[in-house]
Amino acid sequence: MNAPLVIIGGGLSGLACARMLSAAGRESLVIEASDDVGGRARTDVVQTADGRYLLDCGFQVLLTAYPEARHMLDLDALKLRPFYSGADVWCEGAMHRIANPFRHPLEAVKSFQSPVTTLTDKAVLGKMYASSTLTTLDGLRARPETTTLERLRSEGLSDRAIDRFFRPFFGGVFFDRELATSSRMFDFVFKMFASGEAAVPAGGMGQIARQIADGLPAHVVQLSTRAVALRHVQSGIDIETVSTSGTPRTIHADACVIATEGDSARSLMAPEAAPINVRWVGTTTLWYALAGPPPTDAPILMLNGESTEQASSPKGSGPVNHLAIVSNAAPSYAPSGRALVAANIVGVPTVSDDELDRRVRAQLTHWFAADTSSWERLRVQRIPRALPDVRVAGQGSRVIPSSDPTPKLSDRLFICGDHRSSGSIDAAIRSGRLVAEALLG
Repeated sequence: MNAPLVIIGGGLSGLACARMLSAAGRESLVIEASDDVGGRARTDVVQTADGRYLLDCGFQVLLTAYPEARHMLDLDALKLRPFYSGADVWCEGAMHRIANPFRHPLEAVKSFQSPVTTLTDKAVLGKMYASSTLTTLDGLRARPETTTLERLRSEGLSDRAIDRFFRPFFGGVFFDRELATSSRMFDFVFKMFASGEAAVPAGGMGQIARQIADGLPAHVVQLSTRAVALRHVQSGIDIETVSTSGTPRTIHADACVIATEGDSARSLMAPEAAPINVRWVGTTTLWYALAGPPPTDAPILMLNGESTEQASSPKGSGPVNHLAIVSNAAPSYAPSGRALVAANIVGVPTVSDDELDRRVRAQLTHWFAADTSSWERLRVQRIPRALPDVRVAGQGSRVIPSSDPTPKLSDRLFICGDHRSSGSIDAAIRSGRLVAEALLG
């Protein structure tokens, strides 16, 4: 089979690349190993006796301020359902509301006596918020790179605010409670939270990839087709593939784009694979279905401001770093009269599903002062490769470049993916766009 351009991987990067090429009148073929598009941003439908639940690949949100998303997506068509701009933080035996003063000024005033932050911290946060909205993305990327923890300390935030709010909140965003993540990643994400909303599409996060794919000609995306090897030939690249039925096939292409995760890319493209980031950070999500009203009707993120350890920790501590009753924000995630809870853990514990479930229920019983034994466990998702690892290893190390790396690895071979810069929906779409622009150029 011949194709002018083959894109390996039907995640956000590969689809964004194909969409840009299609808009410019260039043909491409996207091959995807799984049975649906989306990659790490897909949504599974779980049917129970009570009805249908939407389970994303781990709890995740779309930040509406993402510049690439605003350019590529029809946000209105996604029917986005926003979360509250702030969080409830568990510490000292109770939940304490931290509200964004620019979005919820009255609730922010009520939280002045909160044990989560000091009055000085609130002033520093206000300054950070204003500075972030006024600084361009290029300006943020030009800042010296350090760890997120050092970045927060340099702003003058107290250890109390860092430990009780920033560790669980951004530790949950980066899957890194130590806050060793690059400050460039923090600066970008902080600006996105300051400039827009955190939301989920009514039909699940998978609708993002589906919307991009729906804008392509019907024949472009081929599912259940795995690339197993690449071979440079005089007139282009031969891609050896195999379908889920076991049928082998060779596709000859003028050029090829690798849009898979870093490890898969390395296995396909050695020796060109040297610059690919193959380190990952993981997460685990336990999904629960609840009958009747949930413990709270607020569409808000709940954070563990205490320890995530078990031994010698205050009541309410435990493995859960953050929790969201997703159906409070998007009722379509659960059947009528039911609620869907996502309890999220940083990392991938080695204990069994049953033991992990027991620890989570014990922790949440304290949080909600209610019996959690009736909660129906729908799924335990262990995702060891949830995000590219952009933790700064030590003084002088560099993780996220100040400028985009070249998408061309060798003659006729290109690469895209969020592992090329930073782990986010925006980075994935941007990387696909940059490859398309390079090809069109």
